Amino acid sequence: MSQRVKAKWPSAILTALLLSCTLGLFGPAQIFLTNALEFQFDFLILLPLLAGVSLCLFLALAPALALLPERFRLHQRAVAVGLALGFLFWLQGNILLWQYGPLGGQAIDWGGKRLHGLIDTPLWVVVLALAGWRPGFLYRQAKRIALMLLAVQLLSTGTTLLRQPETPSFKRYQINHVMDFDFSSRRNVILLVLDSFQSDVFQEIIDQEPAFAEIFAGFTYFRNTTGGFPSTYGAIPLLLTGETYTNAEPIQHFLAQAYRSGSSIPFQLFRRDWRVDLVPAVQNTIFYDPGVFSNIKERRPTVRTARLVWLYDLTLFRYLPHFVKREVHHGGRWFLSRLIHKDLLATLLGGEEEEWGKLEERVRARRRQRRHFPHISPKTRRLGLDRLRRSLPVNSDSRFVVSFLMQAAAVTDGNVFKFFHWRGPHEPIQMDGEFRPVARPLNRANIVDLARAELRLVRMFLDGLREIGAYEQALIFVLGDHGHPWGGIGLRLPAGLGTASGQGEPGIDRVLRSGIPLLLVKRPGDAGALRVSDAPAAMVDVSATVFAELGLDARGEGQPLFAIDPDLPRQRRFLHYSWQHSAWMNPYLPPLVEYRIRGHAWLAPSWQATGNVFRPGR
Repeated sequence: MSQRVKAKWPSAILTALLLSCTLGLFGPAQIFLTNALEFQFDFLILLPLLAGVSLCLFLALAPALALLPERFRLHQRAVAVGLALGFLFWLQGNILLWQYGPLGGQAIDWGGKRLHGLIDTPLWVVVLALAGWRPGFLYRQAKRIALMLLAVQLLSTGTTLLRQPETPSFKRYQINHVMDFDFSSRRNVILLVLDSFQSDVFQEIIDQEPAFAEIFAGFTYFRNTTGGFPSTYGAIPLLLTGETYTNAEPIQHFLAQAYRSGSSIPFQLFRRDWRVDLVPAVQNTIFYDPGVFSNIKERRPTVRTARLVWLYDLTLFRYLPHFVKREVHHGGRWFLSRLIHKDLLATLLGGEEEEWGKLEERVRARRRQRRHFPHISPKTRRLGLDRLRRSLPVNSDSRFVVSFLMQAAAVTDGNVFKFFHWRGPHEPIQMDGEFRPVARPLNRANIVDLARAELRLVRMFLDGLREIGAYEQALIFVLGDHGHPWGGIGLRLPAGLGTASGQGEPGIDRVLRSGIPLLLVKRPGDAGALRVSDAPAAMVDVSATVFAELGLDARGEGQPLFAIDPDLPRQRRFLHYSWQHSAWMNPYLPPLVEYRIRGHAWLAPSWQATGNVFRPGR
């Protein structure tokens, strides 16, 4: 190798190392470490994969840069442009961090973000143009600049790694979904949570279309219900354990205590030999312990390909300029994920009848292997299963119902408790009331239409329970975990309930809306038309109701719902906080502002702030 060629290698190696490590290692590592609770695996499991991807990028880039000829200064220009790209990636991903909101499927207002592109795009164009036109300076300083940027990223990533929170239980264990749809032939207790289902939305739907009330024959609609918290992180533990988190300790520490308490539905039923299956939508809200529920297994130390690819999609989104981000995001159908990973279920169910038949046969074979009676009735077709095919790629609740109708069977001899958490009428709005994929803005009309679709899915679920003989003697709750805390859908009072909801404390409307979740309950043997109760109920009453209906000692803060006197005054408690998506990574919830509710929960004058604020670690 000539001296001239040897002299080219140091600059080529360090430039290639900067590019490969920035996009292949440091970028995804920063995204993971700042959102670690949204991933099921640990960083030490992910690190070798990131290092492997970086190595592959490096081995492709370094020889290409080093072996470029000197003619037309191609080698110098390539190194200078590569160095400029490395700097721009770092700058965009760490300094020019534009806010686009949660990236879990919500639509992005690209037109409203155009200013971001008007700032970063000229910067990219000018820097790259100068690097290609006048490469001399950057080429001479390539080793120094590359080492400096690598050192900065290494220091930043190392510092973030040292500040990581304690490993939560869901990174040691995972949900075992094999028996999700196995019900008891004797006694079932079922909690079906429809996330963000605001109670007055249900009232509006059944007022306009009484046929929706017929879905819930035998149920009691506890209209005057208050939640405990305005979002899922606080609401689900309260629902399942009957205990209220007050920021006195890190929330994951609270979960460990609450889920093993005397008022914990899963723990108390599990220790009485019930099969307890929890199927959460948000892993952070459950304490994973083999002594608390049944469908749990140790997590395998692996990273799913789809999650790794999605992590690199997020890296590209963060490290590329604004006008390129739109192509990476592509309406939630991410660039790399589109190329590498396809949703097998959605592909099969959206395909031809022959492929649908193959999936049915696969389900039958799986159930035969588990010695379960294959249960795919012709009635599943009549329930509208075919209509769901078009919504499967965009709606997890549709996919749940398809799987349920194909696999559900009452095959367990013992008692069974099931907790299912659906996405419900939650943003983003990607399905209309007829299960058609859409992309709609947030407003009341669109949320109500999405809620109609969710209620139709619930009807399929309840009809499926009837079909397998698991409905009549079941205790069933269909409920929201909270109302709609983000604004944009308002509150609509039915005739005769009271005056308009704007006469309470300033700003109380938004607090109120987040605190009035849907609550529907059916006891074993209950029948007849849907009943409406304005008894002063609360979500904290759910655990007490389960224990009372099963003849167990009712513990915790709540009261059995059917024992609450509608005519007696009752003071209820609500802890409000302003939720940001980044709060999932915090060990505590944001400051909790306490409200007391005296009177009907839908009326603003009933809500009064107590003056108590529970701050983190108080």
